[in-house]
Amino acid sequence: MTIDFKTIDALFEKAEKDGRTFLFEHEVYQMLRAAGLKTPRFRFVAKGEIVRVKDLTGFKTSELVLKIVAPMIQHKTDVGGVAFVENSASAANAGMRKMMADVPRRFRVWSRQFDPQRNARELSLDGIERDIRGVLLCEKIEFDRFGFGAELLAGIRNSREFGPIVTLGAGGVEVEYMNERIKEGAAASIASAHLLRKKDVLAHLEPLAVFDKLVHPFRGRPPVLRSVELRDVHFGLCRLAAHYSPFGPGGRFVIEEAEVNPFVVKDGRLLPLDGLCRFSRARVDIQGRPFAGIARLLHPGSIAVIGVSEKMNLGHIILRNILKSGFPREKVYVVKPGHQRIDGCLCVPDVASLPEPVDLFVLTLAADQCYGVMSDLIAHGKARSVIIIAGGMGEKQGASSLEERIVELVADGRRQGKLTPVVNGGNCLGIYSKPGRYDTTFIPEHKLKFPKSERSHLAYISQSGAFLISRVSRLHRFEPLYGISLGNQIDLRLSDYLRYLKDDPQVKIFAVYIEGFKSGDGYLLAEAVRDITKTPGRAVVVYKSGRTPEGRLATSSHTASIAGEYGVCKAVLLGAGAIVADSIFDFENFIKGLTDLAGKTLRGRRVGLLSNAGFESVIMADGLKNGDRLELAAFTAATKKRLAGALTPLGIDKLQDIKNPLDVTPVADDAVFCECARAILADPGVDCAVISPVPMTPAMQTLAPGEGHAESLFNAESASSRLIEIFRSTDKPFVVNIDAGATYDPMAAHMEAAGVPVFRRSDEAVRFLRKYMNARLKRR
Repeated sequence: MTIDFKTIDALFEKAEKDGRTFLFEHEVYQMLRAAGLKTPRFRFVAKGEIVRVKDLTGFKTSELVLKIVAPMIQHKTDVGGVAFVENSASAANAGMRKMMADVPRRFRVWSRQFDPQRNARELSLDGIERDIRGVLLCEKIEFDRFGFGAELLAGIRNSREFGPIVTLGAGGVEVEYMNERIKEGAAASIASAHLLRKKDVLAHLEPLAVFDKLVHPFRGRPPVLRSVELRDVHFGLCRLAAHYSPFGPGGRFVIEEAEVNPFVVKDGRLLPLDGLCRFSRARVDIQGRPFAGIARLLHPGSIAVIGVSEKMNLGHIILRNILKSGFPREKVYVVKPGHQRIDGCLCVPDVASLPEPVDLFVLTLAADQCYGVMSDLIAHGKARSVIIIAGGMGEKQGASSLEERIVELVADGRRQGKLTPVVNGGNCLGIYSKPGRYDTTFIPEHKLKFPKSERSHLAYISQSGAFLISRVSRLHRFEPLYGISLGNQIDLRLSDYLRYLKDDPQVKIFAVYIEGFKSGDGYLLAEAVRDITKTPGRAVVVYKSGRTPEGRLATSSHTASIAGEYGVCKAVLLGAGAIVADSIFDFENFIKGLTDLAGKTLRGRRVGLLSNAGFESVIMADGLKNGDRLELAAFTAATKKRLAGALTPLGIDKLQDIKNPLDVTPVADDAVFCECARAILADPGVDCAVISPVPMTPAMQTLAPGEGHAESLFNAESASSRLIEIFRSTDKPFVVNIDAGATYDPMAAHMEAAGVPVFRRSDEAVRFLRKYMNARLKRR
């Protein structure tokens, strides 16, 4: 499909010279034709002109549609600005004369009722008549009417965060009503025009409620539309939107909004019946981001701190944390007049006296002192990166101007070619870098100790420092390689860190907390996510807050963010390959699961379920389908025989049928239960499993050594020890559920310490595995 961009440019230029930032409907038709899409036959008749017989040559329909063309008149039908007449020049001229006579009067009455703020001069009959440019003449299309899905809505919208977004879904007059009542993802598709590839369009559209009805046979009726037609129209809109993107070259027009409602099906083709388009020249520069400077920030050879008191203030806590993380004392400097050394680190009286340009400068002073320090750093060329801890920057009235001054100071330094640092913050909690051997967070070690682990493949990138340390504290088994608190993003942004760390092979899991984006940064983030998730074994997990009007207001006051529309954010990031968590519970479990299940092989969605309690078998089976899905595996004859062999010695085969889910009853001991787990996981038709031993049964060793019993869950013959061995020996992902209270915490901890993902309720275990398997399989 070829797009004639010169013709479209000419349409925008003509409208711009006319003082408009929108296209008339006939110009929208011309734009769609230039984009390679089919439209009804149409003709614009300027005010004062008449329709001649030859003008209607090629109009094949028995009736014509007349539409008034006037910048002020948007609701044409309400004021008599739409009419249907027979296909003849005389009928068309008569209809236009009537429209020209009636519309000004009706529009004035309508405006007084529904738009009382409009200028009185505009609402004079003369003013309205001057505003009318003419009439659009169109074929009246008799399209295929087959109920829901017969009318589609397609749209382009320029998102501040993500750039051009293309949507497609059910259209017509009831679109809002229907879309509110159809589950998420089925009402309308949402995609980044820049990121959606042609080969992925149909997979992207397939979840739509209207998709099957359009491209597959329906109740004996053949498909009304070829899937290739739907794909080409959608991808054509993506190409159009991507060309007129705010991220394009300077001087190019930007489509702010374009909509066709409805698209209808006629003779196997999609035809637009109504359209609008708004445009601008509002370009957003996303080039030249300074993310290369993150190298020195995360792996510094020298560090300086300002704001350190002799007493244990915030700056002194940071200094102690840096030294305790193993950073060489001789390469740490403190900017503090009147002192020789603090904690063995060299003190200097001011920034200019630093013995070398440091790779990392930690600025812990109050917000109103930050500009002066930043100015000195740039003037004397003394820092390659800066972390600004100060709160209140950009969050209170009057503070935003301070932030803007620092932004301009940094930009000016770069324009002049000076040694200008990249800046993390302000209002951030600091950064933890295991490879960089430092911790600049201001949380003392006795309050939060970063865990130590040989398996460090995790990077937290969070706009909230409190969110970051809460996750580190809760997920205490997993030491992050990096814990980055972004704060207000006055310089470095979310996308900068992902674009830099995507080339770090040590980072396998990116855990990202988002409150809001700077302009264009959502797109750059999604682009980085796409690049990261192309590599097997790497994943980006996202939790986005600020989803509601109340939440967006809170994020704005929290870290000076402007939160965007959650539906767009979620759809674009999912399309790029991210795992988007719906809750903090899911966010934490994805981190846990991605870490513990690393190296497991994903084959499909067929799940085996094992428990020693009937209620769990039922609940687990109930949880397999909820938007995303798992399928109950059908055990092979060999597996059933092996299971029968395990259950027969205890007589369990006489109590229960051998099926999936498998309930082995509380009679099953450690050996029988775990042999059944081995058999299920060995079945070639099983891709994953949930193993759920209810631990109160006296037949199993599930307790830590103690008074009143002879059990030991640490015994090699116990269920937990056997399950650890099974987990290490299989390449199939499975999770364990222990639905019991604190008495059985040692059992859960024993398995978790060995890297087995453990849950404490059966529905949560199934929910996690279902979401995990579907998220990972979608990216294959």
